Amino acid sequence: MFSGVSFDSYYGHGNSAEIRDFEALTGKILPAEYKKIALEFNGAFVVNKPAFKFYNRLLGQEVTCSPGMFLPFGKIDGSFETMEIKYQYPPEDFVQDLIIFSVLGNGDALCFDYRKNLLSDSPPVVMWHHEATPGGDLELSDVAPSFSDFLKSLSERPPE
Repeated sequence: MFSGVSFDSYYGHGNSAEIRDFEALTGKILPAEYKKIALEFNGAFVVNKPAFKFYNRLLGQEVTCSPGMFLPFGKIDGSFETMEIKYQYPPEDFVQDLIIFSVLGNGDALCFDYRKNLLSDSPPVVMWHHEATPGGDLELSDVAPSFSDFLKSLSERPPE
């Protein structure tokens, strides 16, 4: 468990060399807690607290959202969505200095935001909205000041 959050994975354990290779490729340092999760659960998904709230700037309201499945590292048979592929082939007009770590079912993505500090080892977490105007004020929504804070924000999905 990480910050009270339980994970599982379809892909087993991660590989520290693949994570280091990704950091070398991007020139970015991923958050330590994120790397620990990826080593234990490559392509992690949340088991016990599958929701978080944030103010969605595109919609102009607070929303409850799922964190989706964290992108796995390395070559995964049958998968076209890995950390490496998303970095090397980002969505069209994608914001520079963001690193996607989870793509949601609606096409939006949870990202580490290195725009203010390229060398940070604890970047903020933001939501990139694929339907927003590229470069516009509504393209990104703040989710958490750090990955650790993001994990702490996860909760049970409220009853509908």
